[in-house]
Amino acid sequence: MNYNHLNINERTVISLLASSDISIREIAKQLGRSPSTISRELKRNQTNERDSRLLTYRFVK
Repeated sequence: MNYNHLNINERTVISLLASSDISIREIAKQLGRSPSTISRELKRNQTNERDSRLLTYRFVK
């Protein structure tokens, strides 16, 4: 099998569409990628509110 990494443009599109409440399956269809690829990318780059607040605190401090 031949695997291709997501490029920066695809990552940006995934982020924008996901934040617009577009389904993983629809994002995958638009990019010609597997839904599992999209799901893994979103999971890999998710942050929770606690982490965001902690990073902000450290930056301000």
